[in-house]
Amino acid sequence: MNRTITIRRDYLHFVRKYQRYEKRHSNLSAHVSPCFRVKEGDQVIVGQCRPLSKTVRFNVLKVVPHGSDGGKTKKGFSGM
Repeated sequence: MNRTITIRRDYLHFVRKYQRYEKRHSNLSAHVSPCFRVKEGDQVIVGQCRPLSKTVRFNVLKVVPHGSDGGKTKKGFSGM
């Protein structure tokens, strides 16, 4: 458990009966290599691997720090 993080994956589930979406989440355990510095609130990209323990089946591949936009630039007005 020393190098394991728990990832909360939020998603929307559509309920046909009411034609609405409901919020759901799932927790996922992932192994973090010592070369990554992960803090709470960071976004991570994980990949599936062989089972490392009873609950850990994913590895962290990339860490996107909390404050950054992850390389995505927002659209803006172009100069006239």
